[in-house]
Amino acid sequence: MPGRHGRASPRRGSLFVMRNIEVKARVEDPARLVGRVLELGATLAWERHQRDTFFAVPDGYLKLREMEGGAELIAYRREPASEPRPSDYEVAKVDEPLQVAALLRGRFGVRGVVEKQRRCFQWRHTRIHLDEVEGLGPFVELETVVSGGLSNEAAEAEAREVMERLEIDPAAAVPGAYLELIEGRAR
Repeated sequence: MPGRHGRASPRRGSLFVMRNIEVKARVEDPARLVGRVLELGATLAWERHQRDTFFAVPDGYLKLREMEGGAELIAYRREPASEPRPSDYEVAKVDEPLQVAALLRGRFGVRGVVEKQRRCFQWRHTRIHLDEVEGLGPFVELETVVSGGLSNEAAEAEAREVMERLEIDPAAAVPGAYLELIEGRAR
């Protein structure tokens, strides 16, 4: 059964693996970008603070996302790239985040924590996240959901169209997760 994050694709156990085409970039002028997002015709879906605790798993990423209104456990795999790239992920609602965090911390250890204020806009199949990441500054993250018969190629084309229409400079794109940017600053 597809969830709010996108259409389900191959099933793994009792979870569905979902896919986005993603790109993340630094933002020089957040107010100007908001204007472009609104000119595009995107609508504000929500705004909230998110705290992502990443666990030191051997493959991919596993994070507990805590936010107003609940918590989610998100597992995903994504190749580092500055171009729009596929991200396969699974999401599970978490009713007891403190207990889940303690269990995962004891089993895997914590790799790091990312805190951000996020505004999510929606345009066609694309979620446009305007993020203010603690310790890193402003970013934009595009997630074009591969769903409803939309192919990987069509989703990638839509992500590129959004990049162009929002005037996101490909040179400002970052290949990894916010966690890796934070880890790089700590070294």
